[in-house]
Amino acid sequence: MSGLVLYRAIASPPARAVMTLGDLLSLRFEYREVKLLQFEHKSEEYKKNINPMGTVPVLQDGDFILSESHAILKYLTERYGGESRERLYPSDVRARALVDQGMFFNSGFFFPRMAAVALPLLLRGVDTSSPQRLQDIEEAYGAADGFLQRSRFLALDHLTLADLAVGATAAATSLILQPDPNKFPRFVEWMNELQEIPSFKNVSAEGIAYLKKFIIKAREMQGSKS
Repeated sequence: MSGLVLYRAIASPPARAVMTLGDLLSLRFEYREVKLLQFEHKSEEYKKNINPMGTVPVLQDGDFILSESHAILKYLTERYGGESRERLYPSDVRARALVDQGMFFNSGFFFPRMAAVALPLLLRGVDTSSPQRLQDIEEAYGAADGFLQRSRFLALDHLTLADLAVGATAAATSLILQPDPNKFPRFVEWMNELQEIPSFKNVSAEGIAYLKKFIIKAREMQGSKS
């Protein structure tokens, strides 16, 4: 598939979720790297022409432009999913509702808790991982573990869009606070299982390495000031 343009930042978990889906579906993206450290995503030009919210990722498919990673995941699956469509985003009402639940959990509960610590680290080099924020992250781990007590993967007993979305967030969040396998055994098992999926592992590696570098640097700088 040609003609798909993805505005991304390699450090962005939502962008990596879309990239992972693209790899699974053998889609070819033309990548447009958005320079977060230069706040390119907040420029008037970007917000006017690409995404009024000033975020990544953004998908351009011909003259159609779509922002918000979960919407992009659904669109690509519905339009280009082929034989994988039914497993990734089932048509059965209840199964699809569970996948949606996982994605809404990511956007409304998990990702904001990760972003509260990760964005200051990435954009300002400031570590804001207070005890309360780390507790908030652990609460998200616990919620995910609870969902995973019900099924092998986050929504169903096989990989779905919910796993791609939450998995990208989880991989980044674990750099801030490693999940305790004694507290969250199913969550840790699930993360390990995702790493066995080539598309997830390959896409995740570069972004996680990039984020890890910034987190270590920010914490070292903050430690030297204290």
